Amino acid sequence: MNDQISALLAETHNSLREQLNTAQQHFRRLEQLLETRDSKNISGLTRAARRLRSFPGDWPQVLVDASAPFCERAALFTLQGNSLHLVASSNGSTIEDVPLASAPAFHTAVETSDTVVAVRTPGEMSAPIAAAFGQAASFGQASESKFHLFPVSADGRLVALLYADGRLQPDALELLATLAGLVIESGESRLEKAPHDLVNIAAALASNERDLHLKAQRFARVQVAEIRLYQNQHVKDGRAGRDLYASLKTEIDLAREAYRRVFMDGSDAIPDYLHKELVHTLALGDVELLGPTYPGPLG
Repeated sequence: MNDQISALLAETHNSLREQLNTAQQHFRRLEQLLETRDSKNISGLTRAARRLRSFPGDWPQVLVDASAPFCERAALFTLQGNSLHLVASSNGSTIEDVPLASAPAFHTAVETSDTVVAVRTPGEMSAPIAAAFGQAASFGQASESKFHLFPVSADGRLVALLYADGRLQPDALELLATLAGLVIESGESRLEKAPHDLVNIAAALASNERDLHLKAQRFARVQVAEIRLYQNQHVKDGRAGRDLYASLKTEIDLAREAYRRVFMDGSDAIPDYLHKELVHTLALGDVELLGPTYPGPLG
């Protein structure tokens, strides 16, 4: 019996280590891609990715600091019950917790777990947040009158909302939010929660399938985030022409092949999360935007 328990513990330990190594490989791949670009903004993303990985315990402030080059102001809000809690901000603002119901734009971002763009008014932001970050009426240019909310998600749940306003680069900020989610997931190491009895061992082994699904979802999000970052104009052209696949055939085919090889070959347990991410993120929820020649979900 002791040998069986030891074997189960070793298997669980190896599985968890593999998950952490996979997350680190994602970061290394992103860094290698980023380092092939010479622009100042891409270099900033490289540094941000390294900082997020190096200081996972302080990720809220690191994320806000890393967002600064890509917007005029940044802040991070978390949910405390049914209220918004300001964790960090680039302008040093501090406010009391705000009821989520009083901030419609934030409420929409929480409900949809998707990026939201709204006008900086008390009606959209709530009066306290508008007072802290300024109202649109005091600015003349339309680009400065809006704010963006980028969800930070980990393990399939919304963890925080990244706020940004002024002149900003949404693709860079969305990628930073994705990276932050990956940091949180990899940082929540289950090695410290290693099971010590048969009941917990069984529960840990049963969670392996769930972990594989989460890894597939993370992989799909990173693949699509890279397409949005590096092929932004082709994404816009594909949406305008209602044929994203024609505009991004090479990139989509490479992502599909990688996803099939890593998660679907030899297994019927994992659905095509990449297809879902392509529809949700690239096609804005409208599968027809992928175009008539898109092959459909991997089967």
